Amino acid sequence: MSSLNATLSAIVVGALWILILAPVDQIHGTPTGAPIAACESMTPGHGYDAQNSASPFKTEIPTGETAFMDDPVHLELRSLSSGTYFKGFLIMAFDKDDTSATPKPIGTFKLIEGSDGQLMDCSGKVSTAVTHTNNVVKNLVRIDWQPPKYYMGTAIFRTTFVQDVSTFWVKTESISVTFVMPDGSTHDPMKAANV
Repeated sequence: MSSLNATLSAIVVGALWILILAPVDQIHGTPTGAPIAACESMTPGHGYDAQNSASPFKTEIPTGETAFMDDPVHLELRSLSSGTYFKGFLIMAFDKDDTSATPKPIGTFKLIEGSDGQLMDCSGKVSTAVTHTNNVVKNLVRIDWQPPKYYMGTAIFRTTFVQDVSTFWVKTESISVTFVMPDGSTHDPMKAANV
C-alpha cells in the first residue's frame, strides 16, 4: 500500500510542478487578447492543436470583392449560425500575392466604437492586427481596415477564431478584395510613372 501512496504522491507533486512552471497562457489562454508572440503564426499558445474542420465563423466584407484605391474596408467577424459564439480572435491583412513562408501584414486597422477589439503592432508596424479585449462570448465584431497608401493589389484577411481554450481555427481566410482606380481599372499609375 505504501508503494501506491508513494506513486500517487509523486503524480500529485509532478502535476503541481507543471501547474507552477507552465506559462499561464498555456493553461488558460489569454482572455485579454492575443500576445505579440502570436503575430507570426497566428496560433494561440494554448497547448492544443487547431481544428481541422471548417470554421463555424467567418470574416465578411459587406462591400464585396472590389474597393477603390485608398478606401477603407469594413469587416465583420461573425458566427455562421445562431447559438455559436467565439471568445477570442486575431485578424490581420495580407497581400494575396505574398506567398512567402512568413508574409508581412499590410495596412492598418481602426476600431469601431462599441465593438470588442484592441489594436496590435505586428511585424514592427503600427495597428496591423486586432485582437479581443475579453473572453466574453461574441457572435459579431465590426472593425475597419485601411489599405496602404496607393495600394493597387489584392488583399486577403486571415482570422484566428477561438471558441474556447482547446477549440480554435487558425488563419480562416476571407474573400479577397481587389483595389482598383476610381475609373475601375486595375493598373497601377505609380508603376507606369516609373517606366
